[in-house]
Amino acid sequence: MNALIKKVFEQVKTENLILRKPSEADAYAVLEIEGDPKTNTYRPSGPMKNMDEALEKIELWNKYWITHGCGYWMISEHKGSDVVGIGGVRNINWQGREVLNLYYRFSPKVWGRGYAAEVARYSVYLAREHLSELPIISRVRPSNIPSLRVAEKSGLLRHPSLDSAEHIVFTSGWD
Repeated sequence: MNALIKKVFEQVKTENLILRKPSEADAYAVLEIEGDPKTNTYRPSGPMKNMDEALEKIELWNKYWITHGCGYWMISEHKGSDVVGIGGVRNINWQGREVLNLYYRFSPKVWGRGYAAEVARYSVYLAREHLSELPIISRVRPSNIPSLRVAEKSGLLRHPSLDSAEHIVFTSGWD
């Protein structure tokens, strides 16, 4: 793991948000966000079902952080300590190529504040600056208009040749 990447990604402050590495103590917040039917309207597997799933997800994310020095953040507002979202980038395989997947999911209580776009823009910025060897993608279901707008605001460009039957793809750095 690159120590510089870890230092840059481990705790970040944006204009309105604090982005930090997840911990086991975040399990309830992860379950609250990932388990809310409203946040899963466009996710075929549906909402997270229980605390065991939340703990497994945090363990997976933390293993990724240990290996890569970055990953999905727990997101809080500057004015509070409650986790209001999850987002960031981490490696996945898309169409046979290793890429950075841009992810963002927020509690409905903070929808409409522009936080998803703020995290997406900052994630793309940091990835371009410090992880430029990998393309960044955002996979969005065509009916998910709010996420389509966030992907556009993040600075990624539409790349129709990478679309799947289920996703529209936005990217940066795909040759």
